[in-house]
Amino acid sequence: MQRKTESEQINYSLDLYRQHEYEKAKKICNRILRKKADNETVLINLGNIFFMEKKYEEALQKYKQAEEKNPDSFLVKVNIANVYLEQENYFQAEEYARQAIIQDSQNYMALNILGTALLEEEKTDEALEVLERALQYNKEDAWLYNYLSRCYQTKGMIKEALDAGWKAIEKAPQDESHHINFGYMLYELSLDSQEKIIEKYAQKWLDEYPQNKIVQHMGKAMINQSIPEQANQEYISKIFDIFAPDFEKVLSDLEYQTPQIISRFLAEIYGKDSHARMKILDAGCGTGLCGKILKPYAGFLGLSGVDLSAKMLEKAKEKKVYNRLYCQDIIEFLKKKKNQYDLIVSADVLTYFGRLDSFFATASQALKKGGRILFSITKNDENDSAYVLHKSGRYKHQKTYVDSLLKANGFEIEKAEEKTLRKEASRAVKGYVISGRKA
Repeated sequence: MQRKTESEQINYSLDLYRQHEYEKAKKICNRILRKKADNETVLINLGNIFFMEKKYEEALQKYKQAEEKNPDSFLVKVNIANVYLEQENYFQAEEYARQAIIQDSQNYMALNILGTALLEEEKTDEALEVLERALQYNKEDAWLYNYLSRCYQTKGMIKEALDAGWKAIEKAPQDESHHINFGYMLYELSLDSQEKIIEKYAQKWLDEYPQNKIVQHMGKAMINQSIPEQANQEYISKIFDIFAPDFEKVLSDLEYQTPQIISRFLAEIYGKDSHARMKILDAGCGTGLCGKILKPYAGFLGLSGVDLSAKMLEKAKEKKVYNRLYCQDIIEFLKKKKNQYDLIVSADVLTYFGRLDSFFATASQALKKGGRILFSITKNDENDSAYVLHKSGRYKHQKTYVDSLLKANGFEIEKAEEKTLRKEASRAVKGYVISGRKA
């Protein structure tokens, strides 16, 4: 068989990249680079492969090597800007995007990167001007409308924000990210404005997407319509699958405090230098934020986690503290366990349940005699109902309702504290952390 020329090999590697055959494409690229280390096309292709694999440092290294070969390459500058944007190095993303725009002032991708970087740097006026310029050259990119809606929202331009957010959904209705962003925008706008257009868009959203579980849950929360007893499982799994990559950073920005409060509760109950060696379930473990806190109290192979989101569990697995992880509905999981656990912890999970009787009943049967449940709830400060579905899509509960359910299911309330659990739209979210012991 005749050997492929270098040009044919390069074209083949490009074809493999387009077909998402990344490992095969990398082998060919590396083979070519061993002979010619500064081949610009191959370096860019290899950088693109690393970028798609989310290996941003490796991608940046290859793009930088290509930049040394050709400092004036427009494509290289745009690619480097895009890597910096993904790394949240917005200053460098802005710098490289500006360099690219000098070479091509009408390039949509360069304008989009620059506008997004400026938005993240809170240079809202300039970001809006750049993104509106980008719109002249590409009116089909849903994410561009999403970024524009954020700019308009920041500037208090409610109608423009809603129109742009709706356009993002229209351009990519199957992308759940746009629905989630639109839902949170409706919620945030409603905190500062009572304009009827917000509720009208919420109703329009519900009417247009009756089969979408995210839309139905968040939309009904917005207009307080037919409140479900708990959030739909499909809604929970989808929303947290989408949040998983940035979940911990988002919670850090919200000054999330529940794991620290739970850590203090555990130290006060069991002692800081615990030798409890318990069998523990982290119910709704998410990315495993409580995992390291719970591990010192767990016996050999004693720490398990359960969660509905497969993507969140992938992050939890990376922490290497859990002995077992289960992708399952919490209540269905607990129904199959009897007298198995010494401790069940549930941090900010019950905020996705309205009625809590099934949770406490199944938790009680899953605990050994003398076992404990340690959990948080968000305080219902809106009305006298046992629970209320907040506009954010999360539930708030009356402590008296929770106390009565604990007692009805054989728990003695040991400790309860009202605390600020996190911030939401710059407002403190109050709740309770509660410890109950099974009699």
